Amino acid sequence: MVKKLLFTSFLLLSLISIAYPSQKENTKLFDYCYSLEKILSRNSIYKRKNASQKFTSISNDILKFGVSKTRGLLINKMIDQYKTSRNSQILKLVPNKVYCYAGYWIERLNPGTFESIFLEKSKEAINEFKDLKDEVDGIFNDINSEFKVIKKEFDSLF
Repeated sequence: MVKKLLFTSFLLLSLISIAYPSQKENTKLFDYCYSLEKILSRNSIYKRKNASQKFTSISNDILKFGVSKTRGLLINKMIDQYKTSRNSQILKLVPNKVYCYAGYWIERLNPGTFESIFLEKSKEAINEFKDLKDEVDGIFNDINSEFKVIKKEFDSLF
């Protein structure tokens, strides 16, 4: 009896969790990537409580327009790029909808998770470019100093 009750509860909970993103975000059933895009855009706007009302309104309109045009394609492309960058057969076996479904629930239960990940990765990329710039500046300074030495030697010959 208890096994039947647990199985029935598990089945009911699973069905509700599968249908919830589509119902909450007004999307088609199993269109989790579009639902994920919508919740990501909504959470990014709501996190900026200190921004002015005009900025929030304009940003909200732009995000709604962009999300309505992509309808989940942007998230699918990001997942595909991640799969190819990792070059793992296990990652390639899992369909994108499963990643979108998991991502939706992660963002639903802990808003701002993906935004913080994107921000951290962006900071790392910016720091790498700054380090590269410093290295290139050092090389140019060395070249410039060598050029000055050669020019002095050349001028002293004539």
